[in-house]
Amino acid sequence: MEVIMDEVNLEARHVLRWKFRDHSRTLSGRRMDLTVTDGNERWQFECCRSEEGDNTYYIRCPAWSDFVRPRINARLTLYARQANEVIQRD
Repeated sequence: MEVIMDEVNLEARHVLRWKFRDHSRTLSGRRMDLTVTDGNERWQFECCRSEEGDNTYYIRCPAWSDFVRPRINARLTLYARQANEVIQRD
C-alpha cells in the first residue's frame, strides 16, 4: 500500500536541508538511510530525526545538495513502502 510521507516544491533554501514531517509515521530511529529514486537513478541520503520529536525529520548531506540543485521548482513526493514492496509509476 502506497502512503505519502510528505511533499514539497523544491526551493533554493532546500539545497542545504529539507525538514519534513513523516505523515505516514513509518520512519523510526534517530538516523537512517533514505533511498530516493528518480526515473532510473537511485539516491541515498542520510535522514535524521529532529530534536522536536514530533515525527519531524531532516535530510542534510552533500548528496542531497547535489540532488536538489538541478531540481529547483520541481515537486518532490516521498512515499513510504515496506522493504520488499515495489512502487511503480506510469
